[in-house]
Amino acid sequence: MVKAASDYKTTAGWGWGRWRDLDLKPYGHDGAFVEECTGCHLPVRGDDDVYTLPITPAQPAGVEVVNHRAAALPLNLSYRPLEWKAITIYVDPRNHSVATLFGNDVAMKAVHAMTSGDKFPAYFHGAVLALVTWAQRDDPHWFGARIPDVPLSMECVEMGRATVYRRFAGPALTAEGATLQEAAQRKSLIMGLPPAQLP
Repeated sequence: MVKAASDYKTTAGWGWGRWRDLDLKPYGHDGAFVEECTGCHLPVRGDDDVYTLPITPAQPAGVEVVNHRAAALPLNLSYRPLEWKAITIYVDPRNHSVATLFGNDVAMKAVHAMTSGDKFPAYFHGAVLALVTWAQRDDPHWFGARIPDVPLSMECVEMGRATVYRRFAGPALTAEGATLQEAAQRKSLIMGLPPAQLP
């Protein structure tokens, strides 16, 4: 789901997509799909139609509306990825973690410039990607669901004269060194993550 009041006026500011099966085929293309989704979210209309707790540094009135624990990225980081756009998300059930790839405005231009034949964006000078990984915890709104908890790491890839990889990890997300081989592998993985597509 994505919140964008100007883009999704007819659905309380929410846009969403659903994928089915292991090949992630998009599901739903008509009004029935919209009614199916909005009907399911009626029980949480008082929480902005949200079952899971969104990651945001915002301070709304409702205590359970936002996931403050997961949003608590240290203020001393070079970037504020929670203020950027999300490109994709993935869950690692073996390690009980969830990661979101964020991109700054320049990175998002590369994402939006993709054509149907592109597998991943062609990022260019000025683009910055941040892959933030959180541990998971049980979701108090949705039985059996898991949501982000404390941040485990933030990995940044900065495109300039050279492409630079930096990793921050540990309780305070402090800078960690990486070998040239590790940095090359992580840069390749992060830059090669395909964006999630909304229908």
